Formats: sequence, C-alpha cells, structure tokens
Amino acid sequence: MASIKFRARGNSDQKEIYIRFSAGRSINIEGKTNYTIDKTLWKFTKATKGANKGKRTEFGEPKQTDTEGKTLKERLDTLSTVINKRYNEATEKGEQINSNWLNKQIDDIQNRTSSEQQDKGDIINFLSAYIEYLPDHIQKSGKRGLSKNTIQKFTNLKNRFADFQQSKRTKYQVTDITPDLSAQFDKYLRKNGYSDNYIGTLIKDLKTAAKHAKREGFNISDNIANIIAPKAETYKVILTLDELEQINNTTFEREALNNAKDWLLIGCYIGQRVSDLLPLTANNIVSKGGLLMLELTQQKTGNKVILPLQNEVQEILNKREGQFPRKISDQKFNTYIKQLCKIAKINTPTKGTIKQEVEIDGKKNDNKIFRNVSGVYPKHELITSHICRRSFASNYYGDIPTPLLMSATGHTTENKFLIYIGKTAVDQAHQLAEYWAKLAAEKKKESNLKVIRKAE
Repeated sequence: MASIKFRARGNSDQKEIYIRFSAGRSINIEGKTNYTIDKTLWKFTKATKGANKGKRTEFGEPKQTDTEGKTLKERLDTLSTVINKRYNEATEKGEQINSNWLNKQIDDIQNRTSSEQQDKGDIINFLSAYIEYLPDHIQKSGKRGLSKNTIQKFTNLKNRFADFQQSKRTKYQVTDITPDLSAQFDKYLRKNGYSDNYIGTLIKDLKTAAKHAKREGFNISDNIANIIAPKAETYKVILTLDELEQINNTTFEREALNNAKDWLLIGCYIGQRVSDLLPLTANNIVSKGGLLMLELTQQKTGNKVILPLQNEVQEILNKREGQFPRKISDQKFNTYIKQLCKIAKINTPTKGTIKQEVEIDGKKNDNKIFRNVSGVYPKHELITSHICRRSFASNYYGDIPTPLLMSATGHTTENKFLIYIGKTAVDQAHQLAEYWAKLAAEKKKESNLKVIRKAE
C-alpha cells in the first residue's frame, strides 16, 4: 500500500514543502511540491519510533489557523489523492516508479489549466481574493488582520493594474508576473504622471502579491526576486518646537480651528498616529506612581503605550476641564491644520509633494487628473496628520534615549526609526561628536577646580 507524507525543509524561515512517496520496501522517493510555507505555520510531527522517538521531525501539515493554511492543506490533499490514483494506474501498466515519475506527476498535476484555474489566476481576480483575505491574515505576532492602510494599498494596486491592462488590451495571469511585466507597468505609470514613490509602492506590492500566489501553488517565476521598485527622494516635513510655540500663541476666530490646534499640539507632543490620537478621551488618562499617564493601545500594531503627560498637554487639558478637544474626523483634521498653519504663518519654504492637476502627454484631459508633484512650497501647504508622529520623533531625537522614543512611536527597530525621521550615518556621527565634546568640556571643568580649603 502506498504512503504519502509531506515535510517542510530548508534552513530559512520560509520552508519548501516536499512530498515523500513510499510503497513497500522498494519505493521510497521524494519530490518538490513547489509550495512553500513559513515555519511558524507548519505543524511538525514527532517521531513515534526509532532512535529519534519523541523528537520533532520535518514531517507534518499546514496549521489550520487561517484561510491560507486551510487552502494549502486542501491543495496538498488533492496532490496526494491524485498521485495515489496515478500510482495504481501506473502499476497496472507495469510502469517504472521512481523520482522522475513522481516529479512528472507533480508537474503535470500543477500545470493543468481549467477555466476555473484561469479565472483564479487572472491578476485582477487574484488581487480581489487577496484583498478579501487580508483582514483574516494572521501575522507572525499572532495579531489577526492587516491595517486599513495596507489593505487600501493593494486596492490601489488592483485599480492601477486594471488601468494598465486596459491600455494594453490584454489580460494577465499571476504567472505572467516577471521583471519584464513589472518594467512595462512602471513605464505605463510614469507615462501617466505618477511619482516614483507611488510607483515604488505599487511595484513592491505587486511583488508581495506574486509571493503569496507562489505559496498558493501558482507556478510563479523565480525571477520575481529580480523585480526592483524605483526609489525617490522622500521628504521629512515636521513642525519644530519653535513652530509649535508659534501655533500655540496664535488665536483663531473659528472655534473649529482652535479645536484642531489643540489636537495638533497634543499629537506633536505624544507622537501618535492620527488613528490613535483622535479617539483619545479622559478615560485614557491614568495615575501611576503619583504621575498622570496617557494609556492607549495602538490600532495598527496592537502595542500598548503608556506615556507621561507633558506639561504642554496638561495645560491643554486643564483649560478644557480635563477633557480632550472635541471629536473631529480625520478628513476635517487634515483640512483644518493646513488652514491654521497658514494663519499662524508657518511659511518656511520646504521641499515636499502636493497633489496638483497635471497634463498627460502634454494634453489636459476632459476629466481632471491629479498627481503628487514634488517642489518647494510654503510649509503650511505640506501639513498633514502624519506630521504629528514624525515631529515628535524628530524634535526629541538626541534629547530622549532612542529606545524610549521608539516605545512611544511604535517603531520596532532603530534602523526603521532613523529612516522614518530622516537621520543618516553622518547625522549620527555629528551627534556623537557633540556628545564627546560635551564630555570633554565637563572633564576639563572638573580638572580646573582648585581646592581652596580642606574640610576639618
């Protein structure tokens, strides 16, 4: 009787799944299934006999904790069933059963293209299914689902790729994703006025989708590793502490702007994303060790954050009788902070991008087309809600230990944190030089002290 097992092999966290086929004493062969899986999602079994009894083996099956694992388990079960059936047919015909036979069956089974498989493999259909799957995806941390912004990025990819397909009058399959197709997509996006930053995000997400398709069993080209996303200059716009004071000292005629001003100031002093800032209420304030603390759970990461209330934040709450500013939507917050920064004369010429109407191929379209255009603008035109978190991180970098800043902003690595605030190796070298100069000055000051009189 034939026996089929699957095992996850490899030295990296992403394991390749092999099929082990045995029948009697004479047949014990193995072949690649072309599926891969993260080691944390593989349910390893233990040896039941022999010298390794009780020890973990590479054999097992996908964990049934999410849609991806369940789908992969179904694919492996189907592969097992069909190979068993073909083995019975082959033995009746007297065919030789060896590794070549097994690999031929795997390739043949996986390369069959029914109309249903074609539909699933259509890039737009695949992206639609992928977007539906993302809210149920379980991350390595154990947290279920990805953020709304991440899901929106893949929705943007689907829409832009649909436009690209329409321009080519061609429908592409996920198996068509190669560096060449990526280059064609890039060329189309540039021709239509999209920025390198936006194009880079779309290309990286296309590559991510291709990797997911490979895990789903599609025969994706190994060349997807050579897909390179364009990079462009990124602009780190912040409000300095002086500018925050300038805003604080400005009184606005409209109460809506005064309300938004307080939210902006609080955001820049606590360093939270707008999704964590605007829902705050007095219930988030707790007393710990005689100090007032702000306690919240970040929506994107699920991390619990506890911050001491700065004097500036306490002053805002005190004038509002311990309450946070009136609730407003993200959209209104973005609109109001641009207006109030203009009134407060936050006008420093600053590099950044602004969405503007553009011409494509030197022509204005009947439907207005807007793209992010890089340039130098008065800073108030570049203000968005993202400025709160970055201003906090940049303003206090060097004064507050970086790990403490990261615990507030939610960054997981110092490298990502430094990239976020735009610090380079040269910046860090300058900071180190300043620190050494400070130490040297303190040492010199100590050595210049003279003993006037010894204590009796």
